[in-house]
Amino acid sequence: MFYATGCFDIVCNSTEGFAQAVSVAKQADYVIVVAGLDLSQETEDRDRHSLLLPGNQMTLINKVASACKKPLVLVLTGGGPLDISFAKDDPRISGVLWIGYPGEEGSKALSEIIFGDHNPGWYASI
Repeated sequence: MFYATGCFDIVCNSTEGFAQAVSVAKQADYVIVVAGLDLSQETEDRDRHSLLLPGNQMTLINKVASACKKPLVLVLTGGGPLDISFAKDDPRISGVLWIGYPGEEGSKALSEIIFGDHNPGWYASI
């Protein structure tokens, strides 16, 4: 199992970790990219000025997707809508999972969904 931090924070203004993320994506059989928002980007009293992913997150996703052997799974965090139209018709992205702010059991639930141990149902397409 390989792991890389492409963005060192949610703001993702630096591309310093991109090369390592691309290198790991080239080695991996399957790639999962987690991107999105946290409470530093949106809260009850803080509105976002854009629905796009913060900083260079979209660039990172595209670079990693280009390096993968197979289409990647994109996991999105956040409490509000995100414009991911760039992923809609991209054959390098096989699926998108929105997990909101999943809490302490979120990683377990996500792994159960990704590995097929649980199917929460099909609700909408991007």
